[in-house]
Amino acid sequence: MDLTVLDRTADADTVASILQRDGTVAVKDLAPPDLADTVASELRPQLDAEGLKSRSAFNGDLTHRCGGVLSTAPGAAALVDHDLVVAVADRILLPFAETYRISSLTAIEIMPGETDQALHRDDTVYPIDIAGMELVLGVMWSLCDFTRENGGTRVIPGSHRYVRAWHLPDISRWAVAEIPKGSALFYLGSTWHGGGANRSNTPRLGLVNSYCLGWLRPEENQYLTTPPEIAARYGPRLRALMGYMTHGFGDDRCGYYRGDCPAWVDTPPEPSWRAGRSHVGTMEDARVQGGG
Repeated sequence: MDLTVLDRTADADTVASILQRDGTVAVKDLAPPDLADTVASELRPQLDAEGLKSRSAFNGDLTHRCGGVLSTAPGAAALVDHDLVVAVADRILLPFAETYRISSLTAIEIMPGETDQALHRDDTVYPIDIAGMELVLGVMWSLCDFTRENGGTRVIPGSHRYVRAWHLPDISRWAVAEIPKGSALFYLGSTWHGGGANRSNTPRLGLVNSYCLGWLRPEENQYLTTPPEIAARYGPRLRALMGYMTHGFGDDRCGYYRGDCPAWVDTPPEPSWRAGRSHVGTMEDARVQGGG
């Protein structure tokens, strides 16, 4: 199965429909090239200073990685909080939660000479596997042109249909995300994927954003990587995605806080995040059942 690549004019319903069908889809030229260059430049100092500290058999010996992206690369906010990304995440994750949040933000630079990364799923960080329920949505932004030669991300369309405890898909048949700078590769947490080998003479830099259901613990602790005084610089929707907002807007709330925090978001900034469900249903249900 080939990877579907859409034009930047594609709407969220189209992207989500293909994503649910194939487990992955790319949208090319979604961000301006100069924004990709800005984010790459902002990430450069941290990648140079700490990039190889995460070397391992899984991460690779010649791959630079860094987290804490929103503390060092403010330009990345426009990618993490992109309108199309949020609209697609609504369609993929809201059936299983009232809100969702950033699970991890990681810059990944594959250097020349790096080999193929092991193919894997991103939802295995959670010890549950419920067929049909997506826990995670991943979005890989290309901060340079992705090609087959420089390590473009490999994905296995259709592999999200395999329950991980029972089946292993045919990992010998993958597609390569060959997309220009500023494009976005969407893939479900249940879709098998991995970095490609870099057989070129130049690095391949991408920024992967993953979003998880709001009632799950994120893979990366956003409160420590982007503390309140830094998070407060961003808009309310991005702060909510960082976790500076409760999961739930009704009687049942996870992560509530009563105090003074410059980054805290009291009211979900998106109408779709205000379902207000609780153990008695909606807020209107509560009023009816309470006799008022």
